[in-house]
Amino acid sequence: MPSPFPPSTSNPGTGTVKLALRPPDQPVFEILSFSYPLKLVVSASHNIPPTSPHSEASTTVPLHPSSVPLLFVLTYGGGLVSGDHIHLTISLAPTTRLTIATQGSTKIFKPSVPRDTSRLEQPPSLTRQDLRVGIAANAALWLGPDPCQPFASSRYAQTQIFELDIKGGASLGLVDWVCEGRSARAEKWKFEGWRGRNEVWDVSVCANDNAENKNERRKRLILRDNLILSAPDVASRVDGLGIFGTIILIGPLFSRLANSFIDEFKHLPRIGARDWNAHQTSNTVDASSGRLPTDEERQGKWRKHRQEREKKDGVLWTAANVRGAVVVKFGAREVEGAKVWLREMLRQEGTMEKEFGDGALMCVK
Repeated sequence: MPSPFPPSTSNPGTGTVKLALRPPDQPVFEILSFSYPLKLVVSASHNIPPTSPHSEASTTVPLHPSSVPLLFVLTYGGGLVSGDHIHLTISLAPTTRLTIATQGSTKIFKPSVPRDTSRLEQPPSLTRQDLRVGIAANAALWLGPDPCQPFASSRYAQTQIFELDIKGGASLGLVDWVCEGRSARAEKWKFEGWRGRNEVWDVSVCANDNAENKNERRKRLILRDNLILSAPDVASRVDGLGIFGTIILIGPLFSRLANSFIDEFKHLPRIGARDWNAHQTSNTVDASSGRLPTDEERQGKWRKHRQEREKKDGVLWTAANVRGAVVVKFGAREVEGAKVWLREMLRQEGTMEKEFGDGALMCVK
């Protein structure tokens, strides 16, 4: 008997998100579509305080959003099976903001059928995730998923492309990290391959616009970041680390956070240099003096405590400016150690909780 329903026109694993601003300042999803195995869930929004520096800085666009939606990107079963292909397209209209999170690590399952060792020319099916995001003037995106967790024998590749109106004040912040696998089952980098690529493009209007080409936009590559982990023996090449990650920050909304990473990196003890913090006295001010600690003293005390925790958890990290963006690379022995470090860095500076709400920190809880 033929089906009474019309055939589906959507491709498996595809999703489209278009966020717009309804006058005067209400963000709305004009388009929110997805197909199995991808699932998109909208959660409670975060109200933006009226003193938001980003909204005050908006001169070309007087409106500012009243809230920041929280969008969960999920997959049925909590992961992707061999051969799955997710393709998600997101568009942020001018002066909108969006937080994207997950509800746990994205698991990359191994092939259900064991490989035929007699036919090595046929590797297991590749699992893919492709994300393309357009961020218009004065819009901002925070992409904070939980770490990717590839199982033994799995093969995975992801590509994330971000197109920003840099001159218009678009902002982007993201964390992209991958762990060793199921450590409880002694899986330490036993997957067959993991590839990740992040690209940030400037699509601002050309500087020499005239009446004939005022809408012309020229793409300019800001940065391209690649991480390739290929078998065999990945574990022997990572020096005992159990997780690697990348943070990318660009745009006015993330400028303070980006500067804080650069500043804290400058205060890290250098190889061969004397650790002056080890000989400093406590920054706690004697209550009998009646003087409260200064901001510099409080920051110094926090920094010393954080560096001691970094050494305990085996956290290594570096930060650099790349064409107006700040790129942070980090690693740790365990996932929990990396989460503690990143949570401390984000909460100490304060931008994320104030501008994007608690949902922006779900990946580090």
